[in-house]
Amino acid sequence: MKPSLPAMAVLAVPCVALAWPPLTITDQNSSLTYTTDEPGANLGQPNDPVQLPRKLEWTVDGRHILVYPSGPSTFLDIGHLHSGLHVQANQMHAQGPMIGYGSNAVAGDVVGGVVYTVNGAAAGSGASRLTEKVDIHNKTGSALSVSLAGLGFKPTQAALAVPDLSGLDLTGTTVVYFQGNATTNSFTEPPFAPVTVLPIVTFSGFNPLFNQNLSLPAGARLTMITELKVAPPPLMLTTTIIWILLGLVLGGAAAYAAARTYSRKR
Repeated sequence: MKPSLPAMAVLAVPCVALAWPPLTITDQNSSLTYTTDEPGANLGQPNDPVQLPRKLEWTVDGRHILVYPSGPSTFLDIGHLHSGLHVQANQMHAQGPMIGYGSNAVAGDVVGGVVYTVNGAAAGSGASRLTEKVDIHNKTGSALSVSLAGLGFKPTQAALAVPDLSGLDLTGTTVVYFQGNATTNSFTEPPFAPVTVLPIVTFSGFNPLFNQNLSLPAGARLTMITELKVAPPPLMLTTTIIWILLGLVLGGAAAYAAARTYSRKR
């Protein structure tokens, strides 16, 4: 019998496993490091040993921002992880079967893939953009119960550190939809398969999408896309603008005074 994802929630809690391997991508003033378990846990599955996603570390102009990957991507056994190749240099691709549904390190009855992208900005700007696109394909003949948690959620488990967002102007948006039916490989175009789009989530700070239950039909594919953006705090922007205006005023006054002095000497 296949285990349900909620029943395996304990697996998503950090344990003694080490990071394997931390993969980092960069773009201008930003970097993103993705950490998974060291392969070593044997659960009696064809895809043993497993390595689950653990955390993302987003660094913008030296400021470290801890971000937790979305669920159900945290139940993927990441047997395939890289940057570049068929994705861009500022992207990374992670792929693997869902725990309990794997046939080997990268395949199974329920499989998933994730692409992370970091878009930095000019050094010192304090601005950056992080996106996550997750696809989960239920290739079984039955509906799959999953629990949704958006990228950047606030953890409730005592074992997970709560990210420090103080002093950050962090905003985000999450879009979730699934497409397909019980027909094998029904995600084809044309014809378009049935589509269900969940309400779009827009937020500031932590992602409020957390522990939302969803039944993914047999043969369907779930897609979750989240964008996180960080910008300098409004106070910093206001202060910068004031200093610029003050500089223009003082510069104009100095130029006027110099012009008057020159005129008198003539």
